[in-house]
Amino acid sequence: MPADEPYSESYLDVDGVRTHYLEAGREHDETVLLLHSGEFGASAAFSWGPVVGPLAEEFHVLAPDMIGYGHTEKLFSFEDQFDLRVSHVGDFLDTLCVDSTHVIGNSLGGGDVLSVLSEDPPLEWPIERAVSVSGGGGPPEAFGDVLREFDGSPEAMTDVLDLLYHEQWWDDAYLDRRVAASRVPGQWQATAAIRFDAPFELDRTFRRVNDYENIATPTLVVAGVEDRLKSVETMRSVYEAVARGSDDARFEVFDGCAHCSQVERPEAFVELVTEFLTA
Repeated sequence: MPADEPYSESYLDVDGVRTHYLEAGREHDETVLLLHSGEFGASAAFSWGPVVGPLAEEFHVLAPDMIGYGHTEKLFSFEDQFDLRVSHVGDFLDTLCVDSTHVIGNSLGGGDVLSVLSEDPPLEWPIERAVSVSGGGGPPEAFGDVLREFDGSPEAMTDVLDLLYHEQWWDDAYLDRRVAASRVPGQWQATAAIRFDAPFELDRTFRRVNDYENIATPTLVVAGVEDRLKSVETMRSVYEAVARGSDDARFEVFDGCAHCSQVERPEAFVELVTEFLTA
């Protein structure tokens, strides 16, 4: 870990899966779990690096690389990758003896937390309050071509970043890190497998229900005005469904942001979620 990073990096054996995670603010009683996005080369550090330190001023922060991503083992379930991912996060919390947590998810991570909240109690994750940042409402159609055509080149990664962010704020060094992350052995395969569809109908029952009206947990839904993957209208529909079940649902929109407002507007984002999580 570079000396200037406001978090520690560790590995943990989670039910046999070598799991990498970021941690900060261990002196605090309340825990916040951060779940990253799902593009090629995604990881906790890329999704949450700018906000881990500020959030750790109020919370104990945990940000794992989910299964198949970052420095965590590259595994994929062709039966139900969602179930594998959710179970792994639950086992991660159990291993660290976390019995209560707020959860903030971006994109894939945001969709996962909403799906978990949609399940019948007791929830697999011990969620107190939840935040979904541009996550939920099903897979984004605009990302399909990127998934199919990504070849690990700087040009292909630039296309990914152009979808995630409104303005090109990154430099060549950052782009190189993203390209290197996407080329970690097993990373491409674990991400690319999401797009595999059998050429025939499969009789399978998945745990993902996405019935957001079942959500009773206090939930904040965040959108970005410039998001081409999950439009403000899409995220507003997600919020309206959540609000039909939860007495404490909020919807916030960030100007000048696309799919990752926590990266593009970190100070305003931390202020917003801290106010919501401590309400």
